[in-house]
Amino acid sequence: MEYVPVKILTRVPTVSIYSKRFSIEKQYVDTIIEKYSAKVEALDFDQAKKTAEIIDEFVRETTEGKIKNFIKEDTVSGAISLIVNAIYFKAKWEHEFSKEKITNSTFYRAANKEKEMEFLNEDNTLRNYTEDKDMEVLSLPYKDTSYAFNIFLPKRRSALDILRRKLTGATIQNLLSNLQPTLLTTSFPKMKIETDFELKEALIAMGVTEMFSDSANLTGIAKYPPLTVSDAAHKAIIEVGLILFHFH
Repeated sequence: MEYVPVKILTRVPTVSIYSKRFSIEKQYVDTIIEKYSAKVEALDFDQAKKTAEIIDEFVRETTEGKIKNFIKEDTVSGAISLIVNAIYFKAKWEHEFSKEKITNSTFYRAANKEKEMEFLNEDNTLRNYTEDKDMEVLSLPYKDTSYAFNIFLPKRRSALDILRRKLTGATIQNLLSNLQPTLLTTSFPKMKIETDFELKEALIAMGVTEMFSDSANLTGIAKYPPLTVSDAAHKAIIEVGLILFHFH
């Protein structure tokens, strides 16, 4: 990744799009504009392909072209309303890594898989760090923000699945509250992670069920027809290098 000077850039726009064949409650429109600075737009959902292209262009522009073809024609077909949220985050590390110290090394993935990658390296630097019997935790803050990139590293290469099961919200909160400035030699890989998945099953497993059922009460959005949530989707791209990019 090329090193260039960069300012902090964060975008979190939301757009609520509904079929122009239906009437959306004014109070709902006023609320999402006031509380979420959202854009509200009526489109012709009968022209599913064109509408999908308009929505996808919104996502593409927000993420500076990083996320494309997210909304498909069949996502729009038969729908009454869509709420689309995109995030673009770009920032420098508070303590920058030197491009002169980038080296090639082996990254050990799950199931004993290995991959040669470029690594960012720093020697004898104060970093926020803690550990327990199973893992090490490193928190790398971004410059001029309240955000940080938190890394949870199992102490044994074969223990990634154990770490995943252990990382509950309470465990994460406890570990992060125990971070202390520690003199460290740091080495971690430059990476690009891209993932997309359906959120519906995950939300149902968490107990969010009613909005997906016929018993959903979404009359605050529209009185007619009776609304339910048909699906929820998520796509994220994270690039970690001399500069941190996060899109989703």
